[in-house]
Amino acid sequence: MTIRAVSGAGLAASVALLAYPGFVHAAALENAVPQPVRLLYEDGTYGEIGFIYVDPHQSGDDATDPTSAVTFSGNTGDVFNSRTHVGAALKGDINDRLSYLLVLDQPYAVDTEYGPGTFPGGFPYDGTTAKVHTYQLTGVLAYDLNDRVKGFAGLRAERLDAKATIPFIADYSIDAGENWGYGFLAGAAYARPEIGLRVSLTYFSGIDHSLDSDEFSTATGAQSTQTDIDTPQSATFDFQTGLNPKTLLFGSVRWTDWSDFSIEPPVYTQVTDRPLVDYQDDWWTYTLGLGRQLTDDLAGSFFVSHEPSVGGIMTSLGPYDGRTTATATLSYDYQRFNFLGALSYGVLGDTHNLLDTDYNDGTTLALALRVGYSF
Repeated sequence: MTIRAVSGAGLAASVALLAYPGFVHAAALENAVPQPVRLLYEDGTYGEIGFIYVDPHQSGDDATDPTSAVTFSGNTGDVFNSRTHVGAALKGDINDRLSYLLVLDQPYAVDTEYGPGTFPGGFPYDGTTAKVHTYQLTGVLAYDLNDRVKGFAGLRAERLDAKATIPFIADYSIDAGENWGYGFLAGAAYARPEIGLRVSLTYFSGIDHSLDSDEFSTATGAQSTQTDIDTPQSATFDFQTGLNPKTLLFGSVRWTDWSDFSIEPPVYTQVTDRPLVDYQDDWWTYTLGLGRQLTDDLAGSFFVSHEPSVGGIMTSLGPYDGRTTATATLSYDYQRFNFLGALSYGVLGDTHNLLDTDYNDGTTLALALRVGYSF
């Protein structure tokens, strides 16, 4: 799909296809923002598959040993590993008013790994790791109340597993096995295709997970425990409107309830008297961009996303506070196929952790390729 003239329905339907290539990153542990509205406005039966490569970089300076209170000068080195993710979706019509959507994505991800860095004598950050993997299956039904208003709702099944090692806290480690949790989404959209206008509001419930965990510390020994991780509720407001027959303005505002999120493994909280991961405030993500028809088959977009700093102390397992990214996309139609490529670059917000390590000048790079097919 590409951007068509403002007078045709294709402008409103297709700009979101190239505007959001599937890796609109959001706050904290979120890997990508789900996009049901974009897909529900595809004509007829439509399927897609996408691949995303994410390469974040962040490092920290200095640290205070929690056991001796001695301050060390040095640098952690890069603490983030690169990641590759896949997603797929299928949209179809049941009748003139009712349509369905099936989506596979990976909403949350963490891959943190500290090496020896440049600390003299090997400061005990070395060997600190954190990994979170998720897969989510979403099924949505949408109903056209009239030619301008669409309501939709669906169910979500989310698989999550996590593990971490923190040698500088009593050689602590946790391996939390996979667990499936369930939630829902609901929303509504208003569209006037003749002027490229569309606005929508989508709510995503939180999802509760109870993971069977194996924890260890030198203070407690090995223990089998249960760790509860509740991925947060969120809401997204999207909008787009035609500026002229070949140009469209679009954007979004997203709220995520990270202030109500925490990971509190029983052994870790017993040893440290604090959660393994928590956030002091909710996170907001603001996006604004332009889409442009370049030729009959080629279209492009450029957009900027910003997450303000929430302040406070951040976890060593995900040390950044806020983010600003710029993304460029190109979309090309060939017969029934649509090919989209995207490049995103951004800066991560500075922060510090409980060990007085200052994390500064972080960056993130992402590449995406998506192939869509209209049946």
